[in-house]
Amino acid sequence: MELKTFYAPGVSHFSYMLLSDGKAVVIDPQRDIETYLETAAQWQAPITHILLTHTHADFTGGQVRLSQATSAPILMSHKGKVDYPVQGMREGDVIDIGAVQLKVLETPGHTPDHVSYILTDRDAADTPLAVFTGDSLFSGDVGRPDLFGPELQQELTRQLFESMEKYRAMADGVLIYPAHGAGSLCGKRVGQRNPSSIGYEKQANTMLRLDNFESFKAELQSAMPTPPAYYYATAKKNTRGAELDRPFRAPQPLGTDQLAGWDGVILDLRDQAGFAASHIPGSLNTVTDEHFSLLIGFAIDPQSPLALVGTPDSISTAALTLYRMGYDRVEGYLAGGIDAWRKQARPTESFDYLTAEEAQRQVNANRALILDIRTESEQAGERIPGAMKFPLATLKARLQELPRDRQLVLQCGHGCRGSLAASMLKNEGFTNVANLAGGMLAWKAAGLPTETEPAELAESAA
Repeated sequence: MELKTFYAPGVSHFSYMLLSDGKAVVIDPQRDIETYLETAAQWQAPITHILLTHTHADFTGGQVRLSQATSAPILMSHKGKVDYPVQGMREGDVIDIGAVQLKVLETPGHTPDHVSYILTDRDAADTPLAVFTGDSLFSGDVGRPDLFGPELQQELTRQLFESMEKYRAMADGVLIYPAHGAGSLCGKRVGQRNPSSIGYEKQANTMLRLDNFESFKAELQSAMPTPPAYYYATAKKNTRGAELDRPFRAPQPLGTDQLAGWDGVILDLRDQAGFAASHIPGSLNTVTDEHFSLLIGFAIDPQSPLALVGTPDSISTAALTLYRMGYDRVEGYLAGGIDAWRKQARPTESFDYLTAEEAQRQVNANRALILDIRTESEQAGERIPGAMKFPLATLKARLQELPRDRQLVLQCGHGCRGSLAASMLKNEGFTNVANLAGGMLAWKAAGLPTETEPAELAESAA
């Protein structure tokens, strides 16, 4: 048996490919399927099965394209509601791939249709070696149960607790292969360890340790971050075969005249300092790191036409990640980058990029207000005294709460989200904004005061 892990940064997605006796199976494929076809060719093994743990919300799946390319059937829970052909699987069903056995374990909670796959390599032993847990059990966390609305949240929470009981019953040595790592908001505090193990998670994962339902429920729902809006559009897309067969198309070069009259969103991929100093009016800013999909998902509608500004590497990375997310209207990129715009003396805008010390002086003089735009779970820990809690996910809906008589200093963990939020506020008519360079990390490094919210207040706020 051979197992290969694929990681899609930007959406923090793990997918897997198994080889046994000249046959291959893919689990939770990403949308750009070429990497699986290349691996199958290297292995000289046909892909015979495509397995889904559930209907994903944060990335667009490659199951339909991969099935079209290989004629392999798509297997998922019998509870899955999709409009393309699948084989419905129930608890205890077995998929044999040569010497490898994959046994279905129904693990609802994150979604109603969630299943896991227990791997046994019969060439080595008759006991389970690993379990592919999808978005049910992560390193350090579990899947969130709130994506289907409050009417289903309580029932899904109960189901998730029962799914954890199934995992706890497994042997400590069983390896865990989740569908996501750090940077995903399919959980609250997802870790990057891959693989982990049942034994390690029993020790390190609070949610797996909790064997009392009320305690589990309270901890799960405490300071749960708001999900990006694009999750709901992508979840729907993953049920529609007609929307899943689109291949990746590289963005085309655009001239400055085209961007000057752009009817859509201009996404600038440069670093925060460069963007703050000079950018195209109306553009938004974020870098292509592991949080890329979350930031885009909070700020940009998937149906908006997109034009990119950046380096060739950042443009290609962003375009591929956007495709994986289901953003299918990436129309092009600014040929020559921001330098081409400046050389033609096109108009630019800017905003302040403040050090921690500069921001503190502005606040102390009552000339500025710090907006903490981190997630609710981050805010429940250490924070800047007097900062206004304003999670990025809520920014657009709460504009009326913001004062206009002081500078608004956007503060996140490291500065990236702050730059996006500052550019969003600029586009909403807030002219006096700033980004806190380095965010909370820089504030603490400067030795400036922080505070921790009392536990009882954090719980009531959640």
